[in-house]
Amino acid sequence: MYIRSISPIIATILIIVMTVAIAGIFYAFTSGLFGSLTQSSSQQIQQQSQIISFTINNVYCSNNILYFNIYNKGNIPININNSLIIFTDNYGNAISINGSNIICNNGNIINIGSSELCWIINNYFCYYSYIDYIKSTNFVYNGISYSYSISNSNFILVPIINTIDIYNSQNIPTPSSFQQDIAICNGNPNVNNSFSYVDDPALFSAVDSNGQNVYFTTTYNSNPNIYSWYEGQENLNGVTCDVWWLNLPNIIPANSNITIYMYVGNSSANYYQQYYPYVGEAPQLSPTYAEYDNGNYVFNYYWNFNGTTLPSGFTSSNFCGSSNTGTVTVNNGLTYSAGSNYCQVLYYSASTFSPPIVFETYAEGTSIGSVYAFASEVGAGISNGTSFYGTNFWLSRIDYGSNPYNIWNYWISSSATNTNDQMALNTFYVFGVASSGSSSMVYAYGSGVFYYVTSTSTFPSSFYILPVDIDGDEVQVVYWTRIRAYPPNGIMPSIYIS
Repeated sequence: MYIRSISPIIATILIIVMTVAIAGIFYAFTSGLFGSLTQSSSQQIQQQSQIISFTINNVYCSNNILYFNIYNKGNIPININNSLIIFTDNYGNAISINGSNIICNNGNIINIGSSELCWIINNYFCYYSYIDYIKSTNFVYNGISYSYSISNSNFILVPIINTIDIYNSQNIPTPSSFQQDIAICNGNPNVNNSFSYVDDPALFSAVDSNGQNVYFTTTYNSNPNIYSWYEGQENLNGVTCDVWWLNLPNIIPANSNITIYMYVGNSSANYYQQYYPYVGEAPQLSPTYAEYDNGNYVFNYYWNFNGTTLPSGFTSSNFCGSSNTGTVTVNNGLTYSAGSNYCQVLYYSASTFSPPIVFETYAEGTSIGSVYAFASEVGAGISNGTSFYGTNFWLSRIDYGSNPYNIWNYWISSSATNTNDQMALNTFYVFGVASSGSSSMVYAYGSGVFYYVTSTSTFPSSFYILPVDIDGDEVQVVYWTRIRAYPPNGIMPSIYIS
């Protein structure tokens, strides 16, 4: 057999190629090229095997703080600052809270295999409620979520800061110093548009019984800068409402709205002590009568009859011709008794007033005489017992002159024949008269009643005010009297809270 030999030239080329290849392989090993390829592949495998996994449990409310446990059962740490937690109530409403509002007991990095107790901070707090309550919690991290259903824990999470939009629907602005009511109710009281309220049982439940954990401001996340006066919890047509009056420093333009903020602290907060006089309450609500009463900062005129003598400018008189045997006692409120005669009045003689005006007094009758069961202020008295068992509201003008009584008066018939529309002895109500001059409304509210009667009779152009006007053997107790601005066209701006 003949075997053909390789050409010396080809042999030389093969030797050169093999030498270069061996040198390249040696360089790759010595330069770490294969190591980089191996490391890159390892990283890809590691990234593909990273697992984000966690559980949420034991969600509960304690001292108005919401707590929950989170367990990291994945293989990478969880940064709680980059998370999102969503609470959903039994009505389907959701509150989303990002991780910046969450703190955990060992820092906000939850290590692999660790369980941490975390809680909500900043602008949120929780309280127990059997009307509106949290049903589920959904924790989201890097697109992975875990849902936890809550049972047998009827609590609600509430933002402390509530935005209040106040709408003036009328074609005229509010006065530059205007008293706006804010009423938070646990139902719908179905009262007329001279009163502004929202039906919000959850928010109602968050307010302390004497309103001490609430204040108002024009600036988000700030201390109070609006004077607010807590009137108390009023029972209106069987629905209970927390009622505040705010002195708004600026007008609400016609057909426009403004925004303010309502802060609700936890149940231990006492903003009366902390922020008085911006935050105050009706005199009878203070542990010491009128201790935190700031009504003089809120209303155009205000008297709380605190002390032992009548405030300057008040006069007690009898205009019916018989001797004045009535008595006046001022001590933590005003007690006025007509004695055995008629037509005993107490009026503010230092100045007169003109429409438009709203005049109100908070009073009760403790006994009734033979003619009038309860008569109160310039106009709001109740004749022959509409306050207790009659059917007429009574308006009276007190005018200038030596006999400033009974110069002008008229009757407004009502239909308070149902005992549910009648008011009781020894029970406080707010009695009021609101007048634009050409139209007027007299009313009473509180203790389950919101009763009003309107008239188109012309109101007098000038008059005194009467916090007390009683007849016969009645006794009347008055805690406060106020004059506030008349709302645009008699319509109180409405409120929306979010």
